[in-house]
Amino acid sequence: MDKLLLLSVLCLITAPSTPTHAIKIGISQHYNTTAAPTPTPPSTTEPGTSTTTTPVPVSSMTDLASSTSPLPEVATSTPSNTFPPRPQQKPKATDAPKTTTPAEVAPAEAQPLNATETPKISKNFPDDSFYFCSCDLRSKMCDLNCCCDRDCPTETRQVFSCLKVSAPPQLLSRLEDFQYTHGLPTCQINDGWLCVFRSNTKPAKVKPKIKNFDASQYKKWPDPLGAYETEPALPPSLSSLYKLGQPLQLWHPESKQWTTFDLPAAYESSQCHLKQLVRHLQPMVSNCLMRDQAQLQESVWAILNLTASHRLLPKPRDLEEQEVDSLNIQVCQKLDNGRVLCPESGNDTQWDIPVESLELQLIHNFTNILEAKLLIREAPAEEDDTELNWMHYAVTFATVNESLAKPSSGPLGYLAGSPVILSRMLPQNTSEDQQLLSYFHARIDDPDYHWLPLFSRKPRSGNCQRKLDEEQVLRFGVDLAKQCLLHQAAPLLQENANHTEFCQSLQAEIWKKLLPHNCSSLDEMTQVFVSQLGRPHPESWIPIQLYFEENGQEVPPVQGFYDEVQQSLSCRNMFLSVGYEFHMADVALLEGRVPHQNVLQYARIVLGQRHDLEFDGSEQHVELPLGVSAMFYNLEKNRPNGAATVIAYQIVVLAMLLFWMALKDIQGRSLEMKEYLI
Repeated sequence: MDKLLLLSVLCLITAPSTPTHAIKIGISQHYNTTAAPTPTPPSTTEPGTSTTTTPVPVSSMTDLASSTSPLPEVATSTPSNTFPPRPQQKPKATDAPKTTTPAEVAPAEAQPLNATETPKISKNFPDDSFYFCSCDLRSKMCDLNCCCDRDCPTETRQVFSCLKVSAPPQLLSRLEDFQYTHGLPTCQINDGWLCVFRSNTKPAKVKPKIKNFDASQYKKWPDPLGAYETEPALPPSLSSLYKLGQPLQLWHPESKQWTTFDLPAAYESSQCHLKQLVRHLQPMVSNCLMRDQAQLQESVWAILNLTASHRLLPKPRDLEEQEVDSLNIQVCQKLDNGRVLCPESGNDTQWDIPVESLELQLIHNFTNILEAKLLIREAPAEEDDTELNWMHYAVTFATVNESLAKPSSGPLGYLAGSPVILSRMLPQNTSEDQQLLSYFHARIDDPDYHWLPLFSRKPRSGNCQRKLDEEQVLRFGVDLAKQCLLHQAAPLLQENANHTEFCQSLQAEIWKKLLPHNCSSLDEMTQVFVSQLGRPHPESWIPIQLYFEENGQEVPPVQGFYDEVQQSLSCRNMFLSVGYEFHMADVALLEGRVPHQNVLQYARIVLGQRHDLEFDGSEQHVELPLGVSAMFYNLEKNRPNGAATVIAYQIVVLAMLLFWMALKDIQGRSLEMKEYLI
């Protein structure tokens, strides 16, 4: 009886007050804000009846009561109390309320479109300027499933499954935000118990358009076919100086003719089938893949013959001048340590060496060319016949005082990606002499190398090679790890030979690949300092600390042992890898007037694992793997919590162990159950 009584009470509470079988919340019609509200009796729509509406002008396209929508119609009822309630505007005290007769009908006024309403578009427009249909994509053609397309006949629309009409761009994102992001549809789309009835979102801001737009102020794509164009011989310039980008001129004394200077260049290929002009104050680099050694040598001789028969004009040719002032292009050899060897004038040297690169070095004063050199770099001995034949061309420009300028890596602090600057302490004659850095006091005739060179590996063989240029150097903020193979001749295994000396010399060769320039032992690292600033200052240098992981022990010496039974040599305590670590920070310099400058705070070199090497007497060559790494740590960033990582790892291992033990227990119990059943 209690359950029956409770059910009866609930039925009385939920019983409708009107004889309708279902209740739906309708949308209130727009009202005129200029006129005083007049009470209207509630109107209900019964099934099977129709209502008449007053026609609305075309300008009032946003009125939902008079526009036709392709969405399916839903029978709605308008109760006397609308939900949610809308605020009613009270008439002003100064305005007298207007009374209207039933015969007078106020014209509907266009109201602003609600952000949650889907616009409805009429199908019949007297003026084409008001016609818009978002799915009408073809003119004079009926688009499939486009019910608002005026090109579709009425009988055609009867078979359509009408597409939804897109909202204007300023409302599209807001409607989709309700319908998809929050999962709440608008009441026009899904008229249910939970829908968005009205939105109070602010209208989207529209950026003003640029009235006087000038496309010339924006960057343009370069011409991709510029490399294919061959410029004709231009008439001599009347200017007495070269301008930036102007092609350099060569003078042929015998024919009294001038021509341009060009070098081989490649475009979308590794083979160089084009020619590129040498232009004033514009360096260039070109890498060409040759078919074989004969083609490489032919290309070298073509440029050597050109420089031998022509002279370089220091300024553009002037027809009014009777005598032509020209420069001889001197051919020199550039060594691996950066030094340049030039033969004496009048000595015709025959260059029969294998050539790896040609560099045209031009000394200038920004207006004229003062000196020209063609630097030849000898190719290393080929260790593998399958290596590719590459020829490297380069054009560099240097001022007269370029050799006196010191390398720098930023206006004050380091720039990201710039080379890290090193220097060595100059030897002292007496202990009382002041310690001087080679960066500030190096001799002009013996320049020092102030970068940290890194080895590179050849593509096919993987052999280690180290070049003293700006390309293969350690750069600020760039973490890296490199590996290569060091090839050495195997030792002569003799019983009475000094095997320790061979192991020490082998370790010295390894240090030359891993340590800074001109360092063949760890003792020499005490004389190497690194600049804290990109533009070095005499008081801003820090030493490179040496770190050995074996708990403060000294680095054990290298030893060699010979085994007569095995006919082998063992080198103990050998190091094959090192790691450079740098600590950097973002600092405000010059009493805070120059903020955000990258400054090095600490530097150290970490020795890798010690190795024992054993060489067989039957081997003729030794191949050792070498490794070097560099890491830059920002002192202002939070470091990862190593303790938390270890604890998480231990928890995972413990959970796996418990799971394994539980699985074993289950298997044991299943076996006991089987034995019991048997």
